[in-house]
Amino acid sequence: MKAAAVATLRRLPRISLTVPPHIRRRALAVLLVLVALFAIYRLWFRNSSFVSVQHVSVSGLTTSDAGRIRLALVSASHDMSTLDVKQSELNGAVSGFPVVKAVVAKPSFPHTLKIHVIEQQPAAVLAVGGERLLLAPDGTVLRGVTTGHPLAVIKSRGAVPQQTLTDRVPLSALHVAAAAPAALAGRITSVGHDKEGIVVHLRNGPRLIFGSDSRAFAKWAAVAAVLADPSSKGATYVDVRLPGRAVAGGLDAQTLAPISSTGNDVSAQSNDQGATGTTGPTNPQVSTGG
Repeated sequence: MKAAAVATLRRLPRISLTVPPHIRRRALAVLLVLVALFAIYRLWFRNSSFVSVQHVSVSGLTTSDAGRIRLALVSASHDMSTLDVKQSELNGAVSGFPVVKAVVAKPSFPHTLKIHVIEQQPAAVLAVGGERLLLAPDGTVLRGVTTGHPLAVIKSRGAVPQQTLTDRVPLSALHVAAAAPAALAGRITSVGHDKEGIVVHLRNGPRLIFGSDSRAFAKWAAVAAVLADPSSKGATYVDVRLPGRAVAGGLDAQTLAPISSTGNDVSAQSNDQGATGTTGPTNPQVSTGG
């Protein structure tokens, strides 16, 4: 049987596995052309005058330093091409301007570069040494920036920061102010410290006792849940030091329904992901009317 199989294989037509010479020559020629084109692109065309940046537009600037920032970006861009935009050089050009959060560059072939500047947004006002400084959420001092809406005021007895706030006491208050949801951020008048820790004061609303800046987002979610509950109307304070057991109460809250086991208090359960309250609805809508 083995001999018959061998004989059968011998009778099969042989298939050549070698590539014909003319096909090999053609493939080699194509490969050489591709290598040459790639070398021309990398070594010459991508940085040639055919694609050099000649027109630069800068958008997104509102700061008083807008002129200087624009000039720095335009100067850095003119050494680039629309096929070779160097993001690191653009970032370096504005590294001395704390107001700049990010720079987004979009080239448009053949000669245009559009740059959009994302500015740091102020989260609070620091009242220190007779000055009022705008602060970004990370503590960066934003000079030359204006804001069209009210911000929380944080008072400090420390030194006036030049670039970044480092004093732990006002910095912890800033963390709380920066974590506030949009529906409540505009109602914050001040964030300070007393014997209960960090305390937030709302316009036409109760005093919010945070204690510390830990789990700030969960605590704000608990505040929203309690304020959304009609039973909390008339409360003079909301204590969220334990965000999983937020409590509203106070001298003006005697008519509150006795929902919790402690009497005339309103409790809400919350967590770090957005917190839903036992007395409030899931994803509560916060009333801005207090």
